[in-house]
Amino acid sequence: MNGYPTIKAIVNGKGRSYNGARDKDAMHRWIENISKNKGTKGGSSKCRPGMFKSKIKHAVVPLCESHFPDAKSKNNWLVFYYDHKATAEIRDAINGLAIELGNHPPDTNKKNRKMVKLRERITGLAEKNELKVTLPAKGPFGMDEVAKVGAVCCDCDDEHKAFCTGSLKQGEDDLPIPQVFWVSKGVRTVLKDIELTPKALLSAVLQESGHVAKPSGEKAEL
Repeated sequence: MNGYPTIKAIVNGKGRSYNGARDKDAMHRWIENISKNKGTKGGSSKCRPGMFKSKIKHAVVPLCESHFPDAKSKNNWLVFYYDHKATAEIRDAINGLAIELGNHPPDTNKKNRKMVKLRERITGLAEKNELKVTLPAKGPFGMDEVAKVGAVCCDCDDEHKAFCTGSLKQGEDDLPIPQVFWVSKGVRTVLKDIELTPKALLSAVLQESGHVAKPSGEKAEL
C-alpha cells in the first residue's frame, strides 16, 4: 500500500487496487465490474463439487460434461462416478489416493506443498504397498502427479445425471453407480469390480500408468 485510505479487492488470491473517484457510485460500479469479470480458478468450477466441497482439504477435481479430460489432456486421470449413497469413508479413500499421487487441494498454500520427484513417488508408493515396479533405468522425470483424480456427482442436478447416464452406458448395458474409470488421452477404460480401497485404487493407477505389471485379464474400453 502506498497510502491511506486504500481499497483493494482480492480476486482468486490476487490483489486489485482501486484508483477511481472517491464517491459511492464509482466504487459501486468498480465492485460490480470486479465481480462480473473475476473469472474462475479452473474449469472444474463449472461442475458441482458434490462431496468434495473443501478447497483446503479435497484434492479431487469435480468433473462434468463441461469439464472432463479429453484427447488433449496431458495427464492421465482416475475418475470416480458416484451418487448420494457414497459414504464419507469412500470419499476419504478417493481423496487420500489423490493426495498420495501428488495432487493438492486448490486453496492450499504452495509454500506448504511437499514436492517429490515423480520416480521417487512411484517407487515409494509401490514399496509401501508391496508392488513390484516396472520402470526404465532412468525416469520418469519431473515433479508431476502420478495421475490426476476426478469425480462426477451423478445426482447433484439433472445435467450431471444426464452426463452420467451417457457415460455409464456400455453397449446395451447401464453400469451401476459407483464406477471408476481410467482416462488417458480421451480413452475411457472402466475398472470393473475394483474395490474402493486405497490399496486397490493405487494398484490400479500404477498398473494403468505402466509403472506396475498388470495381472492377467483385460479391462473394457468405452
